Amino acid sequence: MVESRRNAVKVKSIEPDPIDFIAEAVRHTPSSVRRISFKGSLQTIRQWSTQLSQDMPSKKRRELMRLLYQSIAQNIVRERPGRSEPRAVKRRAKNHQLLTAPRHEMKVIPHRSKYQAEKA
Repeated sequence: MVESRRNAVKVKSIEPDPIDFIAEAVRHTPSSVRRISFKGSLQTIRQWSTQLSQDMPSKKRRELMRLLYQSIAQNIVRERPGRSEPRAVKRRAKNHQLLTAPRHEMKVIPHRSKYQAEKA
């Protein structure tokens, strides 16, 4: 029996979000959410994924999850006083193409100056 793609039901992934793991790690340890490394947490979760995917008794799984949370909580980002991390775009969007070749070799794309981004 073949179903059409229109009638297919999207199944939500059962994989938890890394943010959920970080939040649980913070609940189980005295760490701050802002101090736990996101990249380090991803690497830890990927490393532990083979053990977590195996069938095991619930008591052993709880112990494994406790160890995982401790491991995630150990990935601390050190304090960097005076560090500012503003959320900004590096380049302003312009209607002109970038100068990627010497000026005398550059060919201008005629429609580029009339380019308007689509509104979402």
